Amino acid sequence: MGLKPILGGLLTLCIVLGSGCSQSVKQAVIPGQKPSPHHVSKAIELSTAYLINANEPSGQFVYCVNAASTRQPRPRYNVLRHTGTMYALAQTYQRQPDDDVRTVLIAASQFLKSRCMAPLPGRGDMLGIWSLRQVTYASEPRQIKLGGAGLGLVALVSVEKIIPGTTSLTDLRKLGRFLLYMQKPDGSFYSKFIPSEGGKSDRWTSQYYPGEAALGLLMLNELNPSRRWLVAATKALAYLLKHRDITTTDQWLLIAGAKLLSMKSYPTEILSRKLIIQHTVRVCESILQEQILYADDHNYIGGYCIDGRTTPTATRVDGLFAALRIIGCKDAALSNTIKSSVQAAMTFLLRAQITKGKYSGGIPRAVGQLSSNKAFNRRIREIRIDYVQHALSAMIQYEQMFEAPRS
Repeated sequence: MGLKPILGGLLTLCIVLGSGCSQSVKQAVIPGQKPSPHHVSKAIELSTAYLINANEPSGQFVYCVNAASTRQPRPRYNVLRHTGTMYALAQTYQRQPDDDVRTVLIAASQFLKSRCMAPLPGRGDMLGIWSLRQVTYASEPRQIKLGGAGLGLVALVSVEKIIPGTTSLTDLRKLGRFLLYMQKPDGSFYSKFIPSEGGKSDRWTSQYYPGEAALGLLMLNELNPSRRWLVAATKALAYLLKHRDITTTDQWLLIAGAKLLSMKSYPTEILSRKLIIQHTVRVCESILQEQILYADDHNYIGGYCIDGRTTPTATRVDGLFAALRIIGCKDAALSNTIKSSVQAAMTFLLRAQITKGKYSGGIPRAVGQLSSNKAFNRRIREIRIDYVQHALSAMIQYEQMFEAPRS
């Protein structure tokens, strides 16, 4: 199944916007021009440095700042984004070992384990990544989010691969057992474990948690090969592919799918390779149709989000790179279109990155203002660790895909 290239098409989006970007120091990247190896490498280094500097002695990160205001966001913390940042920094370390990155990974791991990781009540055989008020500053009751446990496993396994001995295999298995405990017979999951509300709960669901859980189980299987991890992850992906709308962009599902297909053997009787590829192709077609090709303000060109937010573009790039690994050479036309699309998206992200000053390496929430939306406009210069994390992951994958191997 092919897809005609859209980058030269006649898609025109009329956007009523104010640039609101005068406070950024932009990379010298021109819309339509392929980012140079130098710009990509420099951007990776800057965002890596931002996350290193954002890591406090406790191992916690400075969660959110506003680059355009002396009035900073209220205190809050999201443990899932802490683990996602660890995952991105582990990718950075794999790209190029660095003592500062290593130090941050160890500190962030220790914070996660000492402040957030603990057994379930009466269940010493399972560990969860708890969201606690003294860490998150939220009014929610004490709870474990499926995504927190899934990405916690992803992060800790990633660190363990490059710094052996950081987390015991016993503890990693206990996190895996929690994910199995949260899975339903049909492959879906409960989204939260809330002791004060009776335990497992799916009154609220997240579209991302199941893919994060599946990826965590697959990564655990790499360290501790076991059919139970593999079957659970495959069942999770099979359920998602059966019930997920193709317009729902979930990069974790695509990343987990690519990892599953990279394995020499997995339970294909649960989920066939053909179904993974077919779903991936449909998702890619949906993503590619979202890309902004024309706009009055060139800063929006290449992004996948009409309001100019950066993270939806970074996560879609992450998903598209996973899709390329899934599709392989089976659809050359679609693969070429994806590559052209992510080049334009990378140009968008590089233009958005702050390159000088106190917040150098930061990725702001959006590239410009929206007319008559004061709440949105107050936050466009906000920098949150997950904005940087997702962009950094996308940059690293871009470099691996398009640039010559690093010496």
